[in-house]
Amino acid sequence: MGKKSEIPFGAQFSPNQVDLPQVLQILHVYAGDRDKITEAIRDAFFASHAEAQRWKLADNTVLALRAYGLLDEHGATPTPLARDLLALVNDPTALYEAFAKHILLHRRGLIFVETIEAMQQAGEKITLHTLRKRLEQRGLHVPRGAVHLSSMRLWLAQAGIFDAGAKGGPRLYEVNRERLEALLGIGLDAIDRLTHLDAAQRAFLRALTRIAEPDPLVANKVADLASALYGVEYNHKQLPKAVLFPLQDLGYIQVTKSTAGRGAKPYEVSRTSKFREEVSDPILAAAAEKAGLVPKEVFERPLSQILADLKSPDKHTKGQALELLAIYLTRLLDLDFKGWRTRSAETGGAEVDVIVEGARLIFSRWQIQAKNTATVRLDDVAREVGLSLTFIYSNVVMLVTTGDFTRDAYGYANHVMRTSNLNVILLNGSELNRISRDPTEIVAILNSKAERAMKIKERTDYLTDR
Repeated sequence: MGKKSEIPFGAQFSPNQVDLPQVLQILHVYAGDRDKITEAIRDAFFASHAEAQRWKLADNTVLALRAYGLLDEHGATPTPLARDLLALVNDPTALYEAFAKHILLHRRGLIFVETIEAMQQAGEKITLHTLRKRLEQRGLHVPRGAVHLSSMRLWLAQAGIFDAGAKGGPRLYEVNRERLEALLGIGLDAIDRLTHLDAAQRAFLRALTRIAEPDPLVANKVADLASALYGVEYNHKQLPKAVLFPLQDLGYIQVTKSTAGRGAKPYEVSRTSKFREEVSDPILAAAAEKAGLVPKEVFERPLSQILADLKSPDKHTKGQALELLAIYLTRLLDLDFKGWRTRSAETGGAEVDVIVEGARLIFSRWQIQAKNTATVRLDDVAREVGLSLTFIYSNVVMLVTTGDFTRDAYGYANHVMRTSNLNVILLNGSELNRISRDPTEIVAILNSKAERAMKIKERTDYLTDR
Protein backbone atom coordinates (compact mmCIF):
# COMPACT_ATOMS: atom_id res chain seq x y z
CA MET A 1 0.00 0.00 0.00
CA GLY A 2 1.46 3.36 -1.06
CA LYS A 3 2.14 6.18 1.35
CA LYS A 4 -0.84 8.49 1.84
CA SER A 5 -0.68 11.89 0.16
CA GLU A 6 -0.24 14.83 2.53
CA ILE A 7 -1.92 17.15 0.02
CA PRO A 8 -5.65 16.27 -0.03
CA PHE A 9 -6.85 13.78 -2.63
CA GLY A 10 -8.26 15.92 -5.43
CA ALA A 11 -9.39 13.59 -8.22
CA GLN A 12 -12.66 14.82 -9.78
CA PHE A 13 -12.85 17.63 -7.24
CA SER A 14 -11.95 21.00 -8.69
CA PRO A 15 -13.93 24.08 -9.83
CA ASN A 16 -13.47 22.79 -13.40
CA GLN A 17 -15.33 19.57 -12.58
CA VAL A 18 -17.93 20.34 -9.91
CA ASP A 19 -19.93 23.30 -8.67
CA LEU A 20 -19.22 23.76 -4.95
CA PRO A 21 -22.63 25.31 -4.01
CA GLN A 22 -24.44 22.45 -5.74
CA VAL A 23 -22.18 19.87 -4.08
CA LEU A 24 -22.93 21.35 -0.64
CA GLN A 25 -26.66 21.21 -1.31
CA ILE A 26 -26.38 17.54 -2.34
CA LEU A 27 -24.54 16.77 0.89
CA HIS A 28 -27.32 18.46 2.85
CA VAL A 29 -30.19 16.72 1.05
CA TYR A 30 -28.70 13.21 1.22
CA ALA A 31 -26.84 13.51 4.53
CA GLY A 32 -26.15 10.12 6.07
CA ASP A 33 -26.44 8.08 2.85
CA ARG A 34 -23.15 7.73 0.97
CA ASP A 35 -24.70 5.87 -1.96
CA LYS A 36 -27.32 8.57 -2.47
CA ILE A 37 -24.65 11.29 -2.27
CA THR A 38 -22.49 9.47 -4.83
CA GLU A 39 -25.47 8.88 -7.13
CA ALA A 40 -26.53 12.55 -7.01
CA ILE A 41 -22.97 13.71 -7.76
CA ARG A 42 -22.78 11.21 -10.64
CA ASP A 43 -25.99 12.52 -12.21
CA ALA A 44 -25.15 16.19 -11.62
CA PHE A 45 -21.56 16.29 -12.91
CA PHE A 46 -20.63 13.11 -14.79
CA ALA A 47 -23.71 12.20 -16.80
CA SER A 48 -21.91 12.87 -20.09
CA HIS A 49 -19.14 10.36 -19.36
CA ALA A 50 -19.16 6.73 -20.39
CA GLU A 51 -21.59 4.79 -18.23
CA ALA A 52 -18.87 2.47 -16.93
CA GLN A 53 -16.90 5.45 -15.60
CA ARG A 54 -19.65 7.52 -13.99
CA TRP A 55 -19.83 5.83 -10.61
CA LYS A 56 -16.04 5.68 -10.25
CA LEU A 57 -15.71 9.40 -11.01
CA ALA A 58 -18.46 10.27 -8.54
CA ASP A 59 -16.91 8.03 -5.88
CA ASN A 60 -13.57 9.81 -6.38
CA THR A 61 -15.37 13.08 -5.73
CA VAL A 62 -16.75 11.69 -2.46
CA LEU A 63 -13.24 10.59 -1.44
CA ALA A 64 -11.97 14.10 -2.20
CA LEU A 65 -14.80 15.69 -0.20
CA ARG A 66 -13.72 13.53 2.73
CA ALA A 67 -10.05 14.50 2.23
CA TYR A 68 -10.93 18.21 2.16
CA GLY A 69 -12.93 17.92 5.38
CA LEU A 70 -16.43 18.34 3.93
CA LEU A 71 -17.57 14.78 4.70
CA ASP A 72 -16.84 12.59 7.71
CA GLU A 73 -14.48 9.61 7.49
CA HIS A 74 -17.33 7.37 6.25
CA GLY A 75 -18.10 9.74 3.39
CA ALA A 76 -21.75 10.02 4.38
CA THR A 77 -22.23 12.85 6.89
CA PRO A 78 -21.49 16.54 6.19
CA THR A 79 -19.00 18.06 8.63
CA PRO A 80 -19.54 21.31 10.55
CA LEU A 81 -17.38 22.98 7.88
CA ALA A 82 -19.76 21.81 5.15
CA ARG A 83 -22.72 23.16 7.10
CA ASP A 84 -20.97 26.51 7.60
CA LEU A 85 -20.16 26.74 3.89
CA LEU A 86 -23.73 25.80 2.94
CA ALA A 87 -24.89 28.97 4.69
CA LEU A 88 -22.73 30.97 2.24
CA VAL A 89 -23.90 29.48 -1.08
CA ASN A 90 -25.77 32.68 -1.99
CA ASP A 91 -22.58 34.71 -1.53
CA PRO A 92 -19.97 33.07 -3.81
CA THR A 93 -17.17 35.45 -2.79
CA ALA A 94 -17.59 34.68 0.91
CA LEU A 95 -18.03 30.97 0.16
CA TYR A 96 -14.78 30.58 -1.79
CA GLU A 97 -12.88 32.78 0.65
CA ALA A 98 -14.00 30.63 3.60
CA PHE A 99 -13.12 27.40 1.78
CA ALA A 100 -9.73 28.77 0.73
CA LYS A 101 -8.95 29.83 4.31
CA HIS A 102 -9.78 26.29 5.47
CA ILE A 103 -7.45 24.85 2.81
CA LEU A 104 -4.63 27.21 3.80
CA LEU A 105 -4.82 26.59 7.54
CA HIS A 106 -6.03 23.00 7.78
CA ARG A 107 -5.17 21.23 4.52
CA ARG A 108 -1.47 22.17 3.97
CA GLY A 109 -2.42 25.03 1.65
CA LEU A 110 -0.11 27.55 3.29
CA ILE A 111 2.92 25.28 2.86
CA PHE A 112 1.82 24.69 -0.76
CA VAL A 113 1.72 28.45 -1.43
CA GLU A 114 4.98 29.21 0.39
CA THR A 115 6.80 26.44 -1.48
CA ILE A 116 5.72 28.03 -4.75
CA GLU A 117 6.94 31.43 -3.56
CA ALA A 118 10.30 29.99 -2.48
CA MET A 119 10.73 28.35 -5.90
CA GLN A 120 9.92 31.63 -7.65
CA GLN A 121 12.42 33.53 -5.50
CA ALA A 122 15.07 30.94 -6.34
CA GLY A 123 14.34 31.29 -10.06
CA GLU A 124 13.20 27.68 -10.40
CA LYS A 125 10.86 26.60 -13.16
CA ILE A 126 7.58 25.50 -11.60
CA THR A 127 5.84 22.43 -12.98
CA LEU A 128 3.77 19.81 -11.22
CA HIS A 129 6.86 17.61 -11.21
CA THR A 130 9.26 20.18 -9.72
CA LEU A 131 6.63 21.38 -7.25
CA ARG A 132 6.04 17.83 -6.04
CA LYS A 133 9.80 17.36 -5.54
CA ARG A 134 10.12 20.56 -3.50
CA LEU A 135 7.16 19.58 -1.32
CA GLU A 136 8.82 16.22 -0.73
CA GLN A 137 11.96 18.05 0.42
CA ARG A 138 9.82 19.92 2.93
CA GLY A 139 8.48 16.66 4.27
CA LEU A 140 5.14 16.52 2.37
CA HIS A 141 4.54 13.40 0.33
CA VAL A 142 2.53 13.72 -2.91
CA PRO A 143 2.13 10.67 -5.20
CA ARG A 144 3.63 10.86 -8.67
CA GLY A 145 1.13 11.78 -11.36
CA ALA A 146 -1.56 12.83 -8.85
CA VAL A 147 -3.86 15.72 -9.69
CA HIS A 148 -3.99 16.87 -6.05
CA LEU A 149 -1.71 19.88 -6.62
CA SER A 150 -3.72 21.15 -9.59
CA SER A 151 -6.99 20.80 -7.69
CA MET A 152 -5.65 22.75 -4.71
CA ARG A 153 -4.34 25.55 -6.91
CA LEU A 154 -7.71 25.84 -8.65
CA TRP A 155 -9.66 26.09 -5.38
CA LEU A 156 -7.26 28.74 -4.06
CA ALA A 157 -7.60 30.60 -7.36
CA GLN A 158 -11.34 30.86 -6.73
CA ALA A 159 -10.48 33.12 -3.79
CA GLY A 160 -7.98 35.20 -5.78
CA ILE A 161 -4.76 33.74 -4.37
CA PHE A 162 -3.84 32.60 -7.88
CA ASP A 163 -5.11 33.95 -11.20
CA ALA A 164 -8.29 32.01 -11.95
CA GLY A 165 -8.02 32.92 -15.64
CA ALA A 166 -4.46 31.67 -16.17
CA LYS A 167 -4.22 28.56 -18.32
CA GLY A 168 -0.45 28.17 -18.35
CA GLY A 169 2.89 29.97 -18.24
CA PRO A 170 4.36 31.98 -15.33
CA ARG A 171 0.96 33.44 -14.36
CA LEU A 172 -0.32 29.98 -13.44
CA TYR A 173 1.65 29.96 -10.18
CA GLU A 174 1.87 33.68 -9.48
CA VAL A 175 0.81 34.23 -5.86
CA ASN A 176 -1.23 37.30 -4.98
CA ARG A 177 0.45 37.95 -1.63
CA GLU A 178 -1.78 40.89 -0.75
CA ARG A 179 -4.85 38.73 -1.30
CA LEU A 180 -3.34 35.92 0.75
CA GLU A 181 -2.61 38.17 3.74
CA ALA A 182 -6.03 39.83 3.53
CA LEU A 183 -7.71 36.43 3.52
CA LEU A 184 -5.75 35.16 6.53
CA GLY A 185 -6.08 38.43 8.40
CA ILE A 186 -2.33 38.50 9.12
CA GLY A 187 0.67 40.30 7.72
CA LEU A 188 4.24 39.13 7.54
CA ASP A 189 4.89 40.59 10.98
CA ALA A 190 2.71 42.84 13.07
CA ILE A 191 5.80 44.66 14.37
CA ASP A 192 6.90 45.67 10.88
CA ARG A 193 3.76 47.80 10.64
CA LEU A 194 4.82 49.90 13.65
CA THR A 195 6.50 52.48 11.46
CA HIS A 196 6.81 55.05 14.28
CA LEU A 197 9.54 52.89 15.85
CA ASP A 198 13.18 52.84 14.80
CA ALA A 199 15.00 49.61 13.92
CA ALA A 200 16.43 49.08 17.41
CA GLN A 201 13.04 49.52 19.08
CA ARG A 202 11.32 47.15 16.61
CA ALA A 203 14.03 44.54 17.09
CA PHE A 204 13.64 44.78 20.87
CA LEU A 205 9.88 44.19 20.60
CA ARG A 206 10.44 41.28 18.22
CA ALA A 207 12.84 39.71 20.69
CA LEU A 208 10.20 40.06 23.42
CA THR A 209 7.73 38.05 21.31
CA ARG A 210 10.28 35.22 21.12
CA ILE A 211 10.31 34.67 24.89
CA ALA A 212 7.60 32.51 26.44
CA GLU A 213 8.89 32.84 30.01
CA PRO A 214 7.05 35.18 32.42
CA ASP A 215 8.04 38.76 33.19
CA PRO A 216 10.06 40.59 34.36
CA LEU A 217 12.95 40.11 31.93
CA VAL A 218 16.42 41.66 32.15
CA ALA A 219 16.49 44.38 29.49
CA ASN A 220 20.17 43.98 28.56
CA LYS A 221 19.69 40.25 27.92
CA VAL A 222 16.65 40.90 25.74
CA ALA A 223 18.77 43.37 23.77
CA ASP A 224 21.47 40.72 23.37
CA LEU A 225 18.87 38.31 21.97
CA ALA A 226 17.66 41.02 19.57
CA SER A 227 21.25 41.59 18.41
CA ALA A 228 21.79 37.88 17.79
CA LEU A 229 18.52 37.43 15.91
CA TYR A 230 18.28 40.67 13.94
CA GLY A 231 21.79 42.09 13.72
CA VAL A 232 20.95 45.32 15.57
CA GLU A 233 23.70 46.62 17.85
CA TYR A 234 22.83 48.20 21.19
CA ASN A 235 24.84 50.47 23.47
CA HIS A 236 23.76 49.11 26.86
CA LYS A 237 24.44 52.45 28.54
CA GLN A 238 22.09 54.18 26.10
CA LEU A 239 19.49 51.38 26.10
CA PRO A 240 17.09 52.99 28.62
CA LYS A 241 17.01 56.36 26.87
CA ALA A 242 17.08 55.06 23.27
CA VAL A 243 14.80 52.02 23.57
CA LEU A 244 13.24 51.27 26.95
CA PHE A 245 11.70 54.60 27.91
CA PRO A 246 10.30 55.34 24.40
CA LEU A 247 8.64 51.91 24.35
CA GLN A 248 7.30 52.52 27.85
CA ASP A 249 5.91 55.90 26.79
CA LEU A 250 4.09 54.15 23.92
CA GLY A 251 2.58 51.69 26.39
CA TYR A 252 4.25 48.49 25.17
CA ILE A 253 6.40 47.76 28.24
CA GLN A 254 6.85 48.69 31.89
CA VAL A 255 10.42 49.48 32.99
CA THR A 256 11.71 48.95 36.52
CA LYS A 257 15.04 48.74 38.30
CA SER A 258 16.05 45.33 39.64
CA THR A 259 16.26 45.06 43.43
CA ALA A 260 18.50 41.97 43.40
CA GLY A 261 22.27 41.84 43.84
CA ARG A 262 24.87 44.47 44.55
CA GLY A 263 26.26 47.29 42.48
CA ALA A 264 24.53 48.86 39.49
CA LYS A 265 21.03 47.42 39.18
CA PRO A 266 19.96 46.34 35.68
CA TYR A 267 16.69 47.52 34.19
CA GLU A 268 13.90 44.95 33.91
CA VAL A 269 10.97 45.03 31.50
CA SER A 270 7.44 43.64 31.69
CA ARG A 271 5.14 43.32 28.70
CA THR A 272 1.83 45.21 28.88
CA SER A 273 -1.65 44.27 27.70
CA LYS A 274 -1.16 46.66 24.78
CA PHE A 275 1.97 44.74 23.75
CA ARG A 276 0.06 41.46 23.86
CA GLU A 277 -2.99 42.76 22.00
CA GLU A 278 -1.20 44.73 19.27
CA VAL A 279 2.08 42.86 18.89
CA SER A 280 2.45 39.37 20.28
CA ASP A 281 -1.07 37.95 20.02
CA PRO A 282 -1.42 38.39 16.23
CA ILE A 283 2.05 36.94 15.63
CA LEU A 284 1.66 33.96 17.97
CA ALA A 285 -1.88 33.17 16.86
CA ALA A 286 -0.71 33.04 13.24
CA ALA A 287 2.28 30.90 14.20
CA ALA A 288 0.14 28.45 16.20
CA GLU A 289 -2.33 28.06 13.34
CA LYS A 290 0.47 27.60 10.85
CA ALA A 291 2.04 24.85 12.92
CA GLY A 292 -1.31 23.06 13.06
CA LEU A 293 -0.55 22.56 16.70
CA VAL A 294 -2.53 23.38 19.81
CA PRO A 295 -4.28 26.50 21.14
CA LYS A 296 -2.10 29.58 21.48
CA GLU A 297 -2.21 29.51 25.27
CA VAL A 298 -0.47 26.12 25.21
CA PHE A 299 1.82 27.33 22.44
CA GLU A 300 3.06 29.95 24.96
CA ARG A 301 4.09 27.40 27.58
CA PRO A 302 7.52 28.20 29.14
CA LEU A 303 10.38 25.75 28.69
CA SER A 304 10.51 24.82 32.40
CA GLN A 305 6.96 23.48 32.17
CA ILE A 306 7.67 21.70 28.87
CA LEU A 307 10.67 19.93 30.43
CA ALA A 308 8.56 18.97 33.45
CA ASP A 309 5.86 17.54 31.17
CA LEU A 310 8.49 15.47 29.34
CA LYS A 311 8.95 13.56 32.60
CA SER A 312 5.23 12.83 32.93
CA PRO A 313 4.11 9.19 33.12
CA ASP A 314 1.28 10.07 30.72
CA LYS A 315 2.20 9.24 27.12
CA HIS A 316 -0.02 11.94 25.59
CA THR A 317 1.40 14.64 27.88
CA LYS A 318 4.96 13.65 26.99
CA GLY A 319 4.17 13.54 23.27
CA GLN A 320 2.59 16.99 23.26
CA ALA A 321 5.48 18.38 25.31
CA LEU A 322 7.99 17.03 22.79
CA GLU A 323 6.17 18.82 19.97
CA LEU A 324 6.10 21.98 22.07
CA LEU A 325 9.84 21.69 22.68
CA ALA A 326 10.52 21.82 18.93
CA ILE A 327 8.11 24.73 18.49
CA TYR A 328 9.57 26.55 21.53
CA LEU A 329 13.03 26.52 19.93
CA THR A 330 11.54 27.59 16.59
CA ARG A 331 9.88 30.53 18.29
CA LEU A 332 12.91 31.49 20.39
CA LEU A 333 15.15 31.55 17.30
CA ASP A 334 12.49 33.35 15.20
CA LEU A 335 12.43 30.65 12.54
CA ASP A 336 9.45 30.11 10.26
CA PHE A 337 7.59 26.82 10.72
CA LYS A 338 7.18 24.91 7.45
CA GLY A 339 6.00 21.46 8.41
CA TRP A 340 6.28 18.33 10.49
CA ARG A 341 8.26 15.40 9.12
CA THR A 342 7.48 13.14 12.07
CA ARG A 343 5.16 13.96 14.95
CA SER A 344 5.20 12.47 18.42
CA ALA A 345 1.98 10.54 17.79
CA GLU A 346 3.82 8.51 15.14
CA THR A 347 6.75 7.67 17.42
CA GLY A 348 5.07 7.01 20.72
CA GLY A 349 6.34 10.31 22.12
CA ALA A 350 10.00 9.40 21.54
CA GLU A 351 10.87 12.00 18.92
CA VAL A 352 9.55 14.70 16.59
CA ASP A 353 11.00 16.21 13.44
CA VAL A 354 10.20 19.67 12.16
CA ILE A 355 11.34 21.69 9.13
CA VAL A 356 11.80 25.43 9.69
CA GLU A 357 13.34 28.25 7.68
CA GLY A 358 14.93 31.62 8.24
CA ALA A 359 15.60 34.46 5.81
CA ARG A 360 16.76 37.44 7.85
CA LEU A 361 20.30 37.79 6.46
CA ILE A 362 20.50 34.78 4.14
CA PHE A 363 18.07 31.97 3.46
CA SER A 364 18.55 28.91 5.63
CA ARG A 365 16.57 25.71 6.07
CA TRP A 366 16.75 23.94 9.41
CA GLN A 367 15.65 20.47 10.38
CA ILE A 368 15.12 20.07 14.11
CA GLN A 369 14.80 16.69 15.76
CA ALA A 370 13.77 16.62 19.42
CA LYS A 371 14.22 13.38 21.37
CA ASN A 372 13.06 12.51 24.86
CA THR A 373 15.76 9.89 25.45
CA ALA A 374 18.66 9.47 27.84
CA THR A 375 21.20 8.88 25.07
CA VAL A 376 21.52 9.90 21.43
CA ARG A 377 24.01 7.83 19.44
CA LEU A 378 26.08 8.29 16.31
CA ASP A 379 23.55 6.52 14.08
CA ASP A 380 20.80 8.95 15.19
CA VAL A 381 22.94 11.89 14.08
CA ALA A 382 23.97 10.09 10.90
CA ARG A 383 20.36 9.48 9.91
CA GLU A 384 19.50 13.18 10.18
CA VAL A 385 22.64 14.19 8.28
CA GLY A 386 21.80 11.69 5.53
CA LEU A 387 18.29 13.09 5.18
CA SER A 388 19.69 16.60 5.01
CA LEU A 389 22.20 15.81 2.28
CA THR A 390 19.93 13.68 0.10
CA PHE A 391 16.33 14.68 0.75
CA ILE A 392 15.67 17.87 2.72
CA TYR A 393 18.74 19.89 1.60
CA SER A 394 18.88 21.82 4.86
CA ASN A 395 21.69 24.13 5.95
CA VAL A 396 21.40 23.32 9.64
CA VAL A 397 20.65 20.09 11.46
CA MET A 398 19.73 20.60 15.12
CA LEU A 399 19.32 17.58 17.37
CA VAL A 400 17.90 18.25 20.82
CA THR A 401 17.67 15.74 23.64
CA THR A 402 16.61 15.80 27.25
CA GLY A 403 19.57 13.46 27.89
CA ASP A 404 23.02 13.63 26.27
CA PHE A 405 24.93 12.58 23.16
CA THR A 406 27.56 9.87 23.10
CA ARG A 407 31.19 10.80 22.47
CA ASP A 408 30.96 9.16 19.03
CA ALA A 409 27.90 11.30 18.21
CA TYR A 410 29.80 14.50 19.05
CA GLY A 411 32.77 13.24 17.03
CA TYR A 412 30.62 12.44 14.01
CA ALA A 413 28.96 15.88 14.11
CA ASN A 414 32.43 17.48 14.09
CA HIS A 415 33.47 15.27 11.15
CA VAL A 416 30.39 16.32 9.14
CA MET A 417 31.08 20.00 9.76
CA ARG A 418 34.75 19.56 8.85
CA THR A 419 33.99 17.85 5.53
CA SER A 420 30.81 19.63 4.34
CA ASN A 421 28.98 22.96 4.39
CA LEU A 422 26.40 21.55 6.78
CA ASN A 423 26.15 22.88 10.35
CA VAL A 424 25.21 20.34 13.02
CA ILE A 425 24.01 21.64 16.39
CA LEU A 426 23.72 19.21 19.29
CA LEU A 427 21.74 20.59 22.24
CA ASN A 428 21.72 18.42 25.34
CA GLY A 429 19.61 18.26 28.49
CA SER A 430 21.88 20.41 30.63
CA GLU A 431 21.81 23.15 27.99
CA LEU A 432 18.01 22.95 27.83
CA ASN A 433 17.88 23.40 31.60
CA ARG A 434 20.17 26.42 31.25
CA ILE A 435 17.80 27.94 28.68
CA SER A 436 14.78 27.17 30.88
CA ARG A 437 16.32 29.28 33.66
CA ASP A 438 17.08 32.13 31.27
CA PRO A 439 15.89 31.86 27.63
CA THR A 440 18.35 34.55 26.48
CA GLU A 441 21.13 32.06 27.29
CA ILE A 442 20.38 30.57 23.86
CA VAL A 443 22.59 33.38 22.50
CA ALA A 444 25.67 32.37 24.48
CA ILE A 445 25.10 28.67 23.82
CA LEU A 446 24.73 29.04 20.05
CA ASN A 447 27.57 31.57 19.84
CA SER A 448 29.83 29.06 21.57
CA LYS A 449 28.76 26.34 19.16
CA ALA A 450 29.24 28.68 16.18
CA GLU A 451 32.78 29.55 17.26
CA ARG A 452 33.57 25.87 17.61
CA ALA A 453 32.10 25.16 14.18
CA MET A 454 34.24 27.92 12.64
CA LYS A 455 37.38 26.40 14.11
CA ILE A 456 36.39 22.96 12.87
CA LYS A 457 35.66 24.26 9.37
CA GLU A 458 38.71 26.52 9.19
CA ARG A 459 40.85 25.90 6.12
CA THR A 460 43.89 27.61 4.66
CA ASP A 461 44.87 25.18 1.91
CA TYR A 462 43.02 27.22 -0.74
CA LEU A 463 45.01 30.38 0.10
CA THR A 464 48.20 31.27 -1.72
CA ASP A 465 51.12 33.48 -0.74
CA ARG A 466 51.96 36.33 -3.06
